[in-house]
Amino acid sequence: MNAVIFPGQGSQYQGMGKSLYDNFAASRELFSNIDKYAGFSVSGMCFEGSPEDLKKTYFQQMTILAVSLVCFELFRAKNLKIDLLSGLSLGEYTCLYPAQVLNMEGLVHLVKERATAMEEASKANSSGMFAVIGLDRKIIEDLSKNGDFFVANINSNQQIAVSLLKNNREKVKGILEGKGAKVIELEVGGGFHSQFMQPAKKHLGKVLMSMQFADAKIPIVSNFTAKPATQSEEIKKNLLEQLTSTVLWKDCVDFMAKSSVDTFFEVGPSKVLRGLMRKINPELKVINIEKKEDLDNI
Repeated sequence: MNAVIFPGQGSQYQGMGKSLYDNFAASRELFSNIDKYAGFSVSGMCFEGSPEDLKKTYFQQMTILAVSLVCFELFRAKNLKIDLLSGLSLGEYTCLYPAQVLNMEGLVHLVKERATAMEEASKANSSGMFAVIGLDRKIIEDLSKNGDFFVANINSNQQIAVSLLKNNREKVKGILEGKGAKVIELEVGGGFHSQFMQPAKKHLGKVLMSMQFADAKIPIVSNFTAKPATQSEEIKKNLLEQLTSTVLWKDCVDFMAKSSVDTFFEVGPSKVLRGLMRKINPELKVINIEKKEDLDNI
C-alpha cells in the first residue's frame, strides 16, 4: 500500500519549488493559478522570499501549501495508487485537494483564512514553542498537567513540541531540563496546537461552516484522532480541533504502518517528515517528491 504525506510549517526554504517551475510547463500554470487564488505572488515568495519573511506564519503556510500542491499534481501524473493521505499540521489541510474534498481555489482560500487567524491569535497572546528531545512522551504529558505548557506535537517518542507563554520560558525550560531533556526554542510565530489558538479556532469554525466539503475519495488520517476519515463533517471537525489539540503525528504514522502501508511519498518541500519517520520506525520506506529528479526517479 502507498500513502502520500504532506509537510507542515518549518519545511520552507528560499527557492523551494523553483526546480519544478523551471522544468515543467504545467507547474508554471499551477503556480500562476495559486497566485491568482491567493491574491499575491506566492510563487515569488517561494522562490525569492527572505528567510525572515518565510518565518512568518502566513507566508510559511501559503508557500508550503503551494509547493506541496504543485508537487502533488506532477506526482499524480505518474498514476500510482494512493491508499491513504496524511500530513503534519498544515499538511493535513493539503490532503483536502488530492482527496477531492475541495478544489484548489477552495483550499487556498481555507489555508489563507487559517494562516491569518493563527497569526492574529499569536498577536493576542505572546506565546511560543519548545522542541523537547530525549524525554519520554508520558513524562512530558504528565508534566503538562500542571498547566505550565501544552503538548503540541508528538513527532516521535523522543521528539515532542510544547507550546507555552513566552514569559514562562525559563520556568518551563528548567522543569524539562531538570528531567534530562534537551530543550530548543523553535522559531515560530506562536504557541500552536494549544489553547493559545482558541481565537483562531473560533474564526476558522465560521469559515468551515460556510464552506461546502465533499466526502474524501481517499481516507485522510487525522492529526486529531490518528484515524482515517472520509465523511465531510468529520473531516471539518478534525481540522478545527487540530488547531487547539495535540498533533498525534507518531500515532498517524503507526496507524498507517499497521494498515500495511509499505511506501510513503513525502510530497512537498524539504525532508522533515522523512527525518521524523526514521525516528518513529526506521524500517519504513519514505520517498521524497520535491524536485525534477525526484519525479524522474519514480
